[in-house]
Amino acid sequence: MPTPDAGLQPRLVTSSDDSVHLLYFKKRLSAPSAREGNLYYREYLREERRFGLPVKVSSSAFDLQTFAIARASMAIGGDGRAHVIWYLPRENRYYYSRSDSERSQFEVQRSLVSDYVEGIDAAADIAAEGDQVAVVWGAGALSAEQERTVYARFSDNNGESFSPEQRVGNTDLGACACCSLATEFDARGRLSIAYRSAIGGVGRHMQWLTLYADSPSLATANEALRGDYSPLQPLQEWEMSSCPLSTNDFAVDKNGALWAVFETAARIVRLKSGGAAEAVQEPELETRQKNPSVAVAASGAVLTAWGEAISHSKGGQLRAQLTGENGDKIDWTLDAQITIPNFSFPAAAAISDDDFLLLW
Repeated sequence: MPTPDAGLQPRLVTSSDDSVHLLYFKKRLSAPSAREGNLYYREYLREERRFGLPVKVSSSAFDLQTFAIARASMAIGGDGRAHVIWYLPRENRYYYSRSDSERSQFEVQRSLVSDYVEGIDAAADIAAEGDQVAVVWGAGALSAEQERTVYARFSDNNGESFSPEQRVGNTDLGACACCSLATEFDARGRLSIAYRSAIGGVGRHMQWLTLYADSPSLATANEALRGDYSPLQPLQEWEMSSCPLSTNDFAVDKNGALWAVFETAARIVRLKSGGAAEAVQEPELETRQKNPSVAVAASGAVLTAWGEAISHSKGGQLRAQLTGENGDKIDWTLDAQITIPNFSFPAAAAISDDDFLLLW
């Protein structure tokens, strides 16, 4: 279905109780700017197969950032709160807000990053597990992408307060300036970060970094915080001198394993933790596959969705692939040709053992 309220840039999140939650941007009808509006939250009512009433997230209206790399992100904590982070390039700020435990209203937004703001040029991402909340972003001089890296702040009290900003990535790998990243907790409480490096300014490979600590809280780990990088596979490697403005996504399956989807050389690649990277499918036209989303149902079925377009600013044609638990492709296609709005992208979530929700 289309995003409610003619919304743009939808993000779907499945919480630990298997409920599904939506974050999206809605333009103001009387806005002085053609792109001015607010972020809204809705819960999906599974039995009624519709969304509940909208709740405004952002305290102040702002201009929608036209590139998907600037999209907002949401996570649902163990106490039911929704945690949201979004990016305002003109202010060079990341704003954060959280809801009450019933998700009926959101707190006044607050700026969350002040120390490591040099060269921020894409969205941050957020993840939550129990009472822990993690916010991750890339920063560093835009003129030296090969020296940039990934930074984070952690909370162990449901977003009431956060630890100081700290570097968590390897500066030897660099970090692509205008590619967004993704982060998610796994079943063991470890935090995974998928981001694009910039080795030597050209090695824009998809890196999978896992953070963990001996203590139960990342916020108090300090020097005990450790990070491991998964070995690169050929389908993660992409040499390019300019920034591809790409996005990626995580999903957690019934066994707590993480699935990542990302773009490599204009093709969508899927990678399960500990598994082999695989190209999803060839494009229907000779064009770019971009802005993927992935969801895994309890049955083990996997839905991957993306757009196909000639440039990063076009939403393109909606494409999707369904595979079974064994990885075999299921004979299923979209009912019609669907065009994603410009500057937007699809969002997928599992809503039952075998059913999925797909928004554009």
